[in-house]
Amino acid sequence: MRKIPRLEEWYPNFSEEFEKTKLPSVMERVTTEEPPLPKASQPRPEGWWREYPHSLWIVDRGREPTAYELLHDFIVGKAMTSPLAISIGSTPPSRLILFEVKHPTRGVEYARIFLNPTDVMEGYAEEEPDVVVRIGYYDLVAVLCGELPPFNPLYEGRVEIIGNTVAAIDLLCDVLEATNGREAPPGSPTPIPRPVMWPLGHP
Repeated sequence: MRKIPRLEEWYPNFSEEFEKTKLPSVMERVTTEEPPLPKASQPRPEGWWREYPHSLWIVDRGREPTAYELLHDFIVGKAMTSPLAISIGSTPPSRLILFEVKHPTRGVEYARIFLNPTDVMEGYAEEEPDVVVRIGYYDLVAVLCGELPPFNPLYEGRVEIIGNTVAAIDLLCDVLEATNGREAPPGSPTPIPRPVMWPLGHP
């Protein structure tokens, strides 16, 4: 039986030639640097909450609002002025949404929103929330102010949503968008048409 020579005997220069011609490793082509933050998500100058149009709904407490104060002012001073947002917020079953908001200097702040009936509370939830939203403080500011679409920070990897995705859609896609003036298209009860599998009011 004829002996089959080893590969390196057939191609003695294979390794050397392969090293010369092989494509760069994927790991060498991937950058480890994070993309720059959008301008709307960057830290803001002192007193930003006093500037128009933020001053229309954010209460001036003489300092930058906490995450809880920001969400409270948004619901009371902005969302409650939108008939569409009120209509959407009253449709789904009760939702408890916990926000874990990371501030660059103050650290993590906890606030929670209860939908239907609506309430805003400070601190961590004792009950199990329907959904947890982990977000940077200035991303939250940009989303509440309507400067960024609600899901942009999520798609860009700066936000985590854990739990009931439908509850997140109720708040982020529907109530926030309606509050910031986005109208519902014909035939849809919400500013962003809902998937058939997740209709408005789905548990």
